[in-house]
Amino acid sequence: MQTKTSNKRIPTKREGVYYKELSIVDHTGKVKVVDKIYVIRYYDNNRIQRTLTIGKHSEGIREAYCVQRRNEILTKQRLGEEINITKKKKKRFTFQDAFDQYIEWAKGNKKSWEKDQHLFTAHMTKLHKEELTSLSPKDFEAIKQAKLKTHSVRTVEYILAVARQIINFAIRNELVKNYANPISGGRVKIPKPDNAKVAFLSYERARQLLDLLKVRDSHTLHDMTVLLLFTGGRFIEIASLTWNDINFKNNLIHFKSTKNGNPRHVVIVDEVREVLQGLPRDNTLVLPATNGKQMERMPRQWQIIVDALIPGNDEAEKYRVTVHSLRHTHASWMALEGADILQIKEQLGHKKLDMTLRYAHLIPSRRHEVVEKVLSNYRGGAYEISR
Repeated sequence: MQTKTSNKRIPTKREGVYYKELSIVDHTGKVKVVDKIYVIRYYDNNRIQRTLTIGKHSEGIREAYCVQRRNEILTKQRLGEEINITKKKKKRFTFQDAFDQYIEWAKGNKKSWEKDQHLFTAHMTKLHKEELTSLSPKDFEAIKQAKLKTHSVRTVEYILAVARQIINFAIRNELVKNYANPISGGRVKIPKPDNAKVAFLSYERARQLLDLLKVRDSHTLHDMTVLLLFTGGRFIEIASLTWNDINFKNNLIHFKSTKNGNPRHVVIVDEVREVLQGLPRDNTLVLPATNGKQMERMPRQWQIIVDALIPGNDEAEKYRVTVHSLRHTHASWMALEGADILQIKEQLGHKKLDMTLRYAHLIPSRRHEVVEKVLSNYRGGAYEISR
């Protein structure tokens, strides 16, 4: 598309105030007016006509403001004062400005607005003060490459998804014009985690981790790890657990429904019971953060300890053991012990079976034994074949 500014000055109903049309021309040659550029005209003390461009309608310039500027100039002429005809400085609409309006909308429309706020604040700092329409695919590609070195593929996927939503919000609500989202349309390739294989801990490695967390006196890290490891819950499910969700009489924990998970009950094993019975009950939350509110994420110290325990873990990329790997570990252990796919699906609260099938390869296969038995019966004449 081409941008085109008309040379014709169109008069308004206000004396000395005009505008020029700013248009775009598409590939078919069709012209569409998308903006107005306001100008004022006046005569100086030498009766020479002067023209001054004030600004664009999309930048907030209106006819009333143009009249005000023109009157200021005429008043200074009459008083013999020096006339400063500098243009009104264009207000920059930054990425931060777009986010501020987006998050106000999100608070009333998205349950995950706090996560969006964290991702923007923690991971997009370098772009906050940049003018939104100046941001290019290159800027977000740089963020992607930098974050992939320090964070999981899933986290980077979320970062870019939130950035894309913020910009789409600005475009949809006409906070900016003539701007294409630099992340959409394949301009920045969004990384996707490979769910075909997952990293999980062996029994021995899990014991080593829990022992190490105890030695370090990291009560919160240890207790959270036990609950994640032996229930298969998501971090958000464990972090939001209240004492009303714990039923010691029936030996069950209730996980409420979430955006990605079904509600369900899981058994309280001895390790989990020991942790729960040792926790204070001065908060409705089972494992609150230090400020008494719900934990948003596992403290960074946990990943540092795991990376130190497992050689090369910090360079393992998609096979790196992370907090979410504790859930994968629980499911993998179930598969290795012979649980079927539907049992694992129910335990993890998956909404779709596809999510559970990643563990299918771990389930001991008895089909070879079945084939041998069939052939043995065939050879022994156990089957009578009828026509």
